[in-house]
Order: sequence, then structure tokens, then C-alpha cells
Amino acid sequence: MSMGGFFSSKKQDSGILPYARQTAVFVAVITLVVASVFIGGAINTAHAGSNNGNSLSLYENPITGEVFLKPGSGRSKLSKHITKKLFGIKKAVSNAVPAWTKHVKLGTTIWIGYGYYNNTGFSQDLQLEENRPGPGNNNYNAFNVNRGYINFVFRKNKKWFLRVTPNIHRGQDGSAFIRLKYAYLQFNKIYDANGLTMNLKVGQTTTPLIAWEDGLLGYHFTERTPYGFLGVTSTQPGISITGRYKTDGRVYMAYNAGFFNSGGWHNNEEAEQKSPQIRLDIYPFGADSKLNGIGISGYYAWAQQNTFFPAGENHPTARAAAILHYKTPDSVIVLQYDYAINQLGGFGNINNSKGSWCGIGANTSSPGVYGCNLSGASLPFNPSKLGTSPHNTEHGLDAFGYYNIPNSKFGLFGLIQRYYYSTPQTDSANFKYGNPYDFQRVVAGIGYHFNKHITFAIDEQNYRFLNAKDYRDLPSTSPMYINYGQWMGDTNAILVQVRIAF
Repeated sequence: MSMGGFFSSKKQDSGILPYARQTAVFVAVITLVVASVFIGGAINTAHAGSNNGNSLSLYENPITGEVFLKPGSGRSKLSKHITKKLFGIKKAVSNAVPAWTKHVKLGTTIWIGYGYYNNTGFSQDLQLEENRPGPGNNNYNAFNVNRGYINFVFRKNKKWFLRVTPNIHRGQDGSAFIRLKYAYLQFNKIYDANGLTMNLKVGQTTTPLIAWEDGLLGYHFTERTPYGFLGVTSTQPGISITGRYKTDGRVYMAYNAGFFNSGGWHNNEEAEQKSPQIRLDIYPFGADSKLNGIGISGYYAWAQQNTFFPAGENHPTARAAAILHYKTPDSVIVLQYDYAINQLGGFGNINNSKGSWCGIGANTSSPGVYGCNLSGASLPFNPSKLGTSPHNTEHGLDAFGYYNIPNSKFGLFGLIQRYYYSTPQTDSANFKYGNPYDFQRVVAGIGYHFNKHITFAIDEQNYRFLNAKDYRDLPSTSPMYINYGQWMGDTNAILVQVRIAF
């Protein structure tokens, strides 16, 4: 027998069968080598400390050429000479792979789905990366790739680790490209005394609120947090500290605070001052290591307007939240109050291709006539038009949570968000029926946990303007109807999505 010219024995065969055997045995040997190098295969597990193959026996099926670790019917024991050759190849391959790679963990997160919009209107994005059209495009539907992460984590010991995460992003024109989501270095427990711990993060890292609330959502791949829905990012370049206070085996306090760029993670930084952000969690009755229990959290962030140098007129943004939350291994419920200054959100990701929205005056070449927008036109209805001079104040009320049914793969989730804008004095005459941008968002859905790597969800989401009726009941020739009422229809969608994570 021969194995691709590498190994030989006294027995020789002729014809097609020996060639098939040679190929099959060679492939089996290479497969065993690769497995032992990259995933610590059975050879290393069973014979750790033995690299010369003296204590290992291999068995071959002479008909198929398959190689086995255990004896069995129709299997012949291979000679020690062949086993030694095998370990020689394994050692050569192991030496060719850099030693640091054994400390690298590779993972991926993918969100894919299908969205059907029986009503299209102006709103913030119901889901990430959707770039859908506005009014006049009912029954719009599309398959989407909402997220594509590749996670690289280098962890040599428990004292520190490095994370780098590229993300697939979809642009306004529908093209997909890669941009950096995370790139940070974390030092663990730089302070650890009297029950209090402190970790240090440096780089493009998670901000205190959004990423934390993404975890509380439970089904983040199909719904968005209240402030996340308004455009607040989960990631910014900066420096931050995180930690907990623990006593008698229970966590009573957790925190996350730092300074970050005002420009976010996908914009150049053009602000003079950095953005301080902090979240403090208090667990009055204590919580376990996974923070199950009753918690009360406070959040605050301030950011300078990201304007070109030198800084001109500036109207900073400020955000605050008071959050009551209760978490168990199977469920979460959250009640939240929001207060903000100049956090206007906006409908900037509405597709602006030709025909993306239709209404009276939408076609600027035919004012006063029903038509559809020209390519690249600015949105005619957008909360950013409220302006920030001297400032705009907003407040919101939110409730969200989920319940994973015990002894079942099914779960239920939902969210309701109400958000109110102040009315600038200059617009008070036009907003006689209340601020037209005040809105309510509702999410209700069912999840199915196929396994620990794959989760499916189907949900319905509705976005409506709270003062729409009075504006939409006005005559179609009324300026308030043309400027506001005609654009204040509901957005309603049914989303089917899947999260894949390894």
C-alpha cells in the first residue's frame, strides 16, 4: 500500500482501487492534521504531551482507504512508521502557524430578513439598513441584510483583550461596503478592591446606553431601542470605564462612563469638545452575576454639534433617561422616561431616488400638483426642520420587554414609544393642532429560538403621528395640509427576520 507517495508498506495492489485508496488515505491524513492543529482534535486531546506518535495507533479500511482512531470490523492497524510520518506532517504544519493565532477567537453575526410595508410613510428607520421609500409607495417589500459582523477577539489572558469588528453597511444607493464598527482594547480589573471593580476601554467602543439596552431588548435584530430609534449610536471612538460593586455575592451597583467623539463612529470628528456620557445602575435588592433582579438606572450624555472647524454657532445636544427594569433568566420588562435637548432624530435614511415619495408639490417642477419627487430631492417633512435656535426640548415615555416561554423555543416581545417635541415660537402659528412630529411607535412579535446560534422572529411595527387627524382633516388646499397633513400617514410593516451568530 502507498499513500500519495508519502508512506509505503510491503503489500502492493494494482488497478484503480489502489489509486482510490491512496487518495482517500492521504485526504484523511491531511484532515486529521488540520483538525489537530486548528481545533485541538482528538489526537492532541488523547495524547497531550506525545508528539512523536509512539503511543498512538491508527486503523485503515483497506477497501475505502479511510483511517480511524479506533479498531473495528474490516480495519487493519497501520504501521508505526506511517504514524510517525503523520505526526511529522502535523508538527510541520503546527510550526508554520504563528503561535499568537491560538489566542484568537473568530465569530460572526448576521441579520437577514424580509419586510413588507402595507403603508409607507415618513419615519425613522424601523430596522437598520433598510433605506425604504416614503408616502405613495404602499406594499413596498424587500429582502434585507441588516447586519454582517465579523468579530476578531484576541485574548491571551484574563487581564486584557483586543476586539476588532468590521461591519457590512448598506449605502443610500443600495451598495454594500465594509466599515469598522468596533476596534478597542480593554484592560480588565485595573482596580479591584473592597467589592468595587473597574475596567478600562480605549478605542472605538460601546457607548453607555444603547448597547446595554440592545441587550435588554432581547430581540434587537428586529426592533430598536428608544434613543437608538432617534439616531443615537451604540458606538463611538473614545475612552471609558466600566465596573460593578459587589458584596456578599450580590451586585448592587454597575456603571459605564466615558468621553467620546461628538461625531459618532461613521463621521469625521469636527467638534471642539468631546462628549461625556454616563450610565449608573442601582440594584436595591442585589442582583446575580447576570444582573437578574430589579434595577434603577440613570443616563446622561452631552455632545457638541459636529460642525466644521472653526466652530461657529453651536447648539449642543443633551440626553437624559430614568429607567426602571426587572430582569429574570426568561424575561425583561423596562419602563423609561426620556428628556432631551435638540435630539431631533430625522428621516434621513428614507430613500431619495426618483419617485420615493409622492404628494402635492413633491415634484418641484410642478408645484401645487400631485406628483412624485425628483431624484436627490430633500425631504419635505422632517423633524430636523424644527431647528435648534435657541433650542428644542423633547421628552418621551417608553415600555418594552420580552418573555421567553419556559420549556419552549418560543418567545414574545414588544415595545411602545411615545415622543413629544416642543414647538418653537416661530412655528406656533403653524402648529395650531400640536406639533406635527410627535409620534408613537409600537412593536409586537413572536420569536423562535431554533438553537443557540439561530433565532427567528416575525413582528408587526406601526409608526404614527399623534396629531395627524386634525392636520389630515384639513382641506387639501390648506397650507397646513400641504406642508404637514398630507405627509402624516402611518407607517406599518410586517417583518420576518433571522439572527445567526457563531
